[in-house]
Formats: sequence, structure tokens, C-alpha cells
Amino acid sequence: MCTENKTEKIYLVSFGNSEKYLLRDNEAGEKSILTRLEAELNSYLRSRFPDETFAYYTTPRVDEVPASEIGKYIGYPELDAQAVAGIKEVLAREVEDMQSTSEINDNAPYANVNPAAADIRHILG
Repeated sequence: MCTENKTEKIYLVSFGNSEKYLLRDNEAGEKSILTRLEAELNSYLRSRFPDETFAYYTTPRVDEVPASEIGKYIGYPELDAQAVAGIKEVLAREVEDMQSTSEINDNAPYANVNPAAADIRHILG
């Protein structure tokens, strides 16, 4: 009888708007794997976008999969080196999109509204 799998847990993990990935691990290792991966993603994004912060993108969202429901997640990809490369691409695009949106918002025609104009009711009153 194999007792190795008694402590194995299965988690669904995602970062930012990435896909969800299966992480199979024992109770002792799950946190260290995710901490290391979060640091790797932060380092990668910081090298590409030195003036940004990335907590939303690099903080893992983790849900434990109950053993009774594992069949629902059979088709999900494993969180491996190939998945990490894909996650890096997704997160880089998300940060680029965030920067573009921020730039558009800053350049909007009403971005520098005169504060006095906001009190139009009293001006016209």
C-alpha cells in the first residue's frame, strides 16, 4: 500500500488573469513553491517594468481541490516550467495593458478639469 499520496494535496493556482493550473504537492512544500514562484514572477516583471508594482499580478490565488472533485479538473494544465513561461507572457501583457490604459486616462480630454468648473451648479445658479 502506498502512503505517499496521503499527504499530497491538489491546488488550483492562478496569477493575475492567467489560466488556472494544477499544483500537486505535499503540505510542507506548497507554500515554499508558491513563494519562490511569486519571487520569480516579481523579478521577471521588475526587469521589464522597473517603475511598476505587481502585487495583483504575482500574488498567487490558490484554491485547494477536494479529493472528491478532482475529476472536474483532469484537463487543467500542471503548474510546471512551461506553464511558468506562459504565465510570464500573460502577466507582461497585462502590465502593458495597464500602462496603456493609464496613459489613455491621463491623456483624456477631461483629465485636467478646472476644479472650479466642478461647481457648475453655483456658477450658473
